[in-house]
Amino acid sequence: MDKPVVAIVGRPNVGKSTLFNRLSSTRQAIVHPTPGVTRDRNYIEVSWSGIDFVLVDTGGIEVNSDDLLLQRIRHQAEVAIREADVIVFLCDGKDGVAAQDVEISHILHKTSQPIILTINKVDNMMRDAEFTPEFYKLGMGNPIAISSAHGLNINDLLDEIISHLSQDKENIEKKPQIAVAIVGKPNVGKSSLINIILGEERLLVHDVAGTTRDAIDTNITWNNKEIVLIDTAGIRKKAKIKEDIEKSSVLRALNAVDRSAVSVLMIDCNEGLTEQDQKILSKIEYRGCGCIIAVNKWDLRPLGEESEALREGYANLIQKQIPYLGYVKVVFISALKKQGVNRLLNLVEKTAQEHGRWISTGKLNRAIEKACEDIHPPAINGKQLKIFYSTQVKTGPPTFALFVNQQALFTDAYSKYLMKKLREGFGFDSVPIKFAVKQRGK
Repeated sequence: MDKPVVAIVGRPNVGKSTLFNRLSSTRQAIVHPTPGVTRDRNYIEVSWSGIDFVLVDTGGIEVNSDDLLLQRIRHQAEVAIREADVIVFLCDGKDGVAAQDVEISHILHKTSQPIILTINKVDNMMRDAEFTPEFYKLGMGNPIAISSAHGLNINDLLDEIISHLSQDKENIEKKPQIAVAIVGKPNVGKSSLINIILGEERLLVHDVAGTTRDAIDTNITWNNKEIVLIDTAGIRKKAKIKEDIEKSSVLRALNAVDRSAVSVLMIDCNEGLTEQDQKILSKIEYRGCGCIIAVNKWDLRPLGEESEALREGYANLIQKQIPYLGYVKVVFISALKKQGVNRLLNLVEKTAQEHGRWISTGKLNRAIEKACEDIHPPAINGKQLKIFYSTQVKTGPPTFALFVNQQALFTDAYSKYLMKKLREGFGFDSVPIKFAVKQRGK
């Protein structure tokens, strides 16, 4: 049974994203006084009084505008209206009824879904009567006055929302989800990739860099696995990030990596792996996330045998640039032509499995002992490293505790050697391995 959908719509800057965050008890949507910050449809699951539903934040609807980007933002909102079971029409109580509110009400009157007229920024409920009467002329019935910023009357709004939803509380077994962050520099095709996987324009695609600002979650099913694709804002060089909105977008992109099992770094095949891409890879590795490099726009390259040779040479060049991340897999795709996308999704699924792989203590110790026999541990000043015991302590990423005689003897070179031997024995493709070295007796 699919969860019902509740869409928040309205003109720009009436507080839709603030209300989205308040109803979901998160800070998923960027909130900023600049109009037009929200552009894509932003989804999140919400539960109230035992009723689950999916809440959708939308960009501000500009009814009469020739601006192509604003028209596409409006299209995104209209799609959300069509798929919604309940619509929360949000207006600004301090501004009163604006001409845009009237135009939007005409659009909503053509729908068959329940519409909850909600008046925001009513910070003093004792003055409710001063704010709401004029909104009756929108023909939407009794308005609910709230303050999303201060949390006033939010429970009443939630009660009204679930009164229009199915009361079927049948328990549904939730499948474990694989979270996947799609990251990279601006304009490398991150949103286009997710749109082509979905078969619809869920996310705005525009040649203006910085179109995506929020980190947008999109659920898909692949090989009977639930996958959450997280579209993120492009990550530029730190020196070029000046606006507060962009700083917030970049932080959300990195938070998306934190909550993901796999990150897909998208790069433009015409640019190659740039210095900025390598910095992003370092952030992914530091956060312990599995990683795949997706080389986009490969449809512009030759086909046939020549293409295979180009792929091999291109992948080798990338590996030479990042020898410290030799475990990262490279896949060639075209988000525009949907080439290589199935292979990418299969690799995402496999990487998530590797990210959660668990090795028994017996097998692990035998592998470490064999590695130490093949190449003896290092000795410093006549003192040789001894590894007494090892055990896996966590997954995501795979982390192993090694109990040694002296921590100072465990060199970076021997650490890399042991990681290589573990990969040869157990896999761990596309995921980092972490060691927690502990000195026995301490």
